[in-house]
Formats: sequence, structure tokens, C-alpha cells
Amino acid sequence: MTSLSLYILTRDSQKYLRQILEASKPIADEIVIIDSGSFDDTFQIAAEFKCRIFFRTLNNFRAQRQFAISKCKHDWVLSFDSDEIPSPELIQEIQQLKINGFIHDAYSIKRKWNVLGKEVHTVYPIVSPDYPIRLFNKKIVVFDERSTRAHETPHGYKTIGQIESPLFHFTFETRRVLEEKLKQYSSIASEDLLEQKRPLHIGKLLLSPLAAWFKWFIIKGGYKDGSTGLVLANYAMRYTYFKYKKARESK
Repeated sequence: MTSLSLYILTRDSQKYLRQILEASKPIADEIVIIDSGSFDDTFQIAAEFKCRIFFRTLNNFRAQRQFAISKCKHDWVLSFDSDEIPSPELIQEIQQLKINGFIHDAYSIKRKWNVLGKEVHTVYPIVSPDYPIRLFNKKIVVFDERSTRAHETPHGYKTIGQIESPLFHFTFETRRVLEEKLKQYSSIASEDLLEQKRPLHIGKLLLSPLAAWFKWFIIKGGYKDGSTGLVLANYAMRYTYFKYKKARESK
């Protein structure tokens, strides 16, 4: 059976962590926790499950994942966010892959999004369900400079499989959390704009937010989610505005 490392990025993650760790026990030969400054019971819960715990200040998600992978002992790596709960079917499917052997370099996993207590069709910049790459061979797959800091995507694989058993993502449970994430993510995204030398003229600052609102509410189907979809369209608009504003100020 192929050995598998699971890593989880945490910060004040007690709400779902115990459930994630309990569900993951059958498939994880080690669990690595990368914490960026928790003040709740995250450490105690991780210690109960004998996780290997490391601390790293979060500057961007690409670097955080690179660090996490470097701490994993095994070549095959699985990652869950601290607000993502694997379904029993997903755990069973990964267990079967461990037994039979992995035939691809990487695997994407079907992920369904829940925002403000409602399953949604879209949340900027994601259409739900999406298929992030979460299971891969770390000798082949890397998070390098081709990945953005805010929305990191691995590269290097030649073949990829797709797992349909779902992973459930619970995010923006309250408006307060949404506002906190808006500030954090738009700051990181502004660094991507600077790194990529994207245009930062005043037209981008004024027109791109309106385009984002229209795209994510009308074209991508946010209207299907009613009032929650409207909140998320406004989030997309404000996120876009602030990332250009912060990039212009930094430049």
C-alpha cells in the first residue's frame, strides 16, 4: 500500500478540524499541520491526533503550501483546507487508490462550496463544484512561480485523474468572516498583480470591479443563489477594486 502524507493549513481552525482529522485517519500515514498563528484549540486538537505541527507566518498561500510539502515525509501528498470536510465516499476512493496504486501524477477532487450556510453555484473566483488538484506526487508536482500567491495551482504533472466523490468546503460562515477574508485575499492578490506586471491604470480600478460583478452574478450564475449570490457578487466587485487599489498604492 502506498504511504500518504496529509497536510492542513490552519489558523483558528477548531470548528472543523476534529471532524476532518477523524475522517482522514483511515488514509493518512502522517498528518502535517502548518499553523499561522492560532489562538483557539487548534493545537490541542492536532495534538490529540498526533499530528506533526509546524508554525509559519502566512505571507501568501503559494509559499505556505511549498513549506507544507517540504515537511511531508512521503512522496504522495494529499491536502485539505481547514474548512473542507471529506465525504466518506472520498475517503474510500482514496483508500482504494492507495491499495491499487496511483496511475496518474496528480488527481483533482470534486469540491462543493457552502457560503453563509447555503450551497452555492459560484463564489469568486470559483464556480461550484470545482476540481482543485489536491492529491499528487511531490517529486513531480510543484507550486512554483507559475502559481499565483492568492489562488495557487500546482504544475509539473503530465497525467491527471479526476475523483468525483465530493469534498465539502464551508467558507464565509458569517459576514464578519467574509469581510476579514476580503481584506486578506485582496492584499495577497495585489502582490500577484505587481509580480505579473499587470496594467494598473485608472480604467482598471474603475471598470474591472463592475465587470467582475456582472461576470459572477450574471454570466457565472450567481443569480441562482438569490440573496447570497448578490452578497457574493458584491464581494467579487469589492475584491477586484481593492486588489487594484492596493497594487496601485504599493507601486
